[in-house]
Amino acid sequence: MRFVIGCALTVFCMFTTGYASADLVTTHISSDAELVEFLSDTMFVCEGRIGDLGGAQTFELDLGHETGNPAQTADYAWQSGVVEPFSLTYDGGTGLVTFSLGGVTLYYTTPYFDFEVVFVRTRAVDDGTSMVVTDLVLDGESVNDSSIAVGPNGLDILLIVGGELNDGFTVTGSATLSWTGSPPTHSRLAFQVKVAKLAQIGIEAGSWSAVKKAFH
Repeated sequence: MRFVIGCALTVFCMFTTGYASADLVTTHISSDAELVEFLSDTMFVCEGRIGDLGGAQTFELDLGHETGNPAQTADYAWQSGVVEPFSLTYDGGTGLVTFSLGGVTLYYTTPYFDFEVVFVRTRAVDDGTSMVVTDLVLDGESVNDSSIAVGPNGLDILLIVGGELNDGFTVTGSATLSWTGSPPTHSRLAFQVKVAKLAQIGIEAGSWSAVKKAFH
């Protein structure tokens, strides 16, 4: 099954609307396969993931065109249950993208300039874990919605449309990673903020290779 998508309105006719503020409209989808239907290559993404809690073997923060091959990464020592404010800023004039969390800042210059939608994805694979992204604000306007995943096998993807993205924007929010017992590793507890142009022709539903390329 394939979908042809011409604009953000078409996407939201396919799902039940969640919340609406003055200009922003949100809804949720429940699988990466559905999300891939809407993504074009015109995108960038920031990520916070459990990693190894700031150790040397892997990273906890990243930014770039895709999470599988980020432009910049950094270590971060997450603490369970601690609310971590973050910001993601795009300069429409220079293409510079800035991701800041907990005193760490990453930079990436995107070659793309045509953006239509923001996705906030949360994932909590293990039992006793949760990933919460809340307090979302897009260019001073409250999103009035959150992305929350609770393990085991929790996944939530929040879509936000209606913002003026191409001239530059800032998304702010708060991320809270929580676990009991031994912490998970790598991307088993993670959040992403992905900014994209909507695909004109969707990827075939259930294409696992496409899903793995977009998320790890």
